[in-house]
Amino acid sequence: MIALLGGTFNPPHQGHIKAGLDAVSEIGAQKLGLLPCNVPPHKSAPETATTHRLAMLTLASKQSDKLYVEPIELELPAPSYTVKTLAHLRELQPNTGICFLLGEDSLYNLPSWFEWQRLTDYCHIVVMKRPASEGQIPDVLQDWLTPRVVSSPDRLHEHRHGKVYITHSKDYAVSSTQLRKALSEQAGNCIVQNWLHPDVINYIETHQLYRAI
Repeated sequence: MIALLGGTFNPPHQGHIKAGLDAVSEIGAQKLGLLPCNVPPHKSAPETATTHRLAMLTLASKQSDKLYVEPIELELPAPSYTVKTLAHLRELQPNTGICFLLGEDSLYNLPSWFEWQRLTDYCHIVVMKRPASEGQIPDVLQDWLTPRVVSSPDRLHEHRHGKVYITHSKDYAVSSTQLRKALSEQAGNCIVQNWLHPDVINYIETHQLYRAI
């Protein structure tokens, strides 16, 4: 069984990596694929070139042998609808259990996603619970979750898709937005050093990314 964590990763930070690895350890997945999106439907296109985001993610993934970069979404037509990406991956790996990791905040917004009800046709959903998250599950989402939620990660290994599991994750209080702001202002060295891998910091400095105009 593999797990996937999607995002713009602009830049990829240790909050992404640590939360993902915590979830992988809890559910017993062998690998965590970091899935950079191309053009996210809910956001404007990333200002940082895809080549830079992919290079930084490759550097960040070297810190654990459980990590790898899954660039398939960058090769698919934009915008990057998660359900279409997962359907494509399911075609490529029909016999593999796939878990798609979501932050709790993203769970609350799931009904706004394109064809969100079909996600579990292709994968399990693993929700990384965040104590600091604020939100309320809409009734339509609760009705969808009720027959799918399982209380034990062992249930994820019994099927290749179809279940939802909520982890007991820690909350890593950092965001790419915070880091871009600190980098653009050439300030906040503490947050940058704490949350970005040294190789990623070196890449950002070498290519002069996130500089204020």
